Amino acid sequence: MDDDLYVVSRIDEHRSICISTLPKGFIEEDVSHLGAHSGFYIYEMDDRPMVGGIIVLAKAASSEAALRLAQVWRDARSILPSVNDGLIVA
Repeated sequence: MDDDLYVVSRIDEHRSICISTLPKGFIEEDVSHLGAHSGFYIYEMDDRPMVGGIIVLAKAASSEAALRLAQVWRDARSILPSVNDGLIVA
C-alpha cells in the first residue's frame, strides 16, 4: 500500500473531500480523540479566503480502509452523474 495515498474529489466550487495523511501541526483542531496522529484522515478542505480551512471528518482505521473508502466514494459518485466530477487518486 502506498504511504502517500491522496484522494480528492470536488464537492462544490470551493470545497473538496480528501483522504490523506496530514503532517503533525498541519491542522489547528484537536484530533487527539482519533488516536495516534499517524494515519489517514478524511477531511473537507474549503479554499475560500477568510472562512475556509480544513475540517477533519474522520480517520480511517488503516491504509486499506482509506483506499476502500475512496473506492466506495467513487462508485457512489458514478451512480449520481449529476454530481460526478471525478476522483483523483495520486
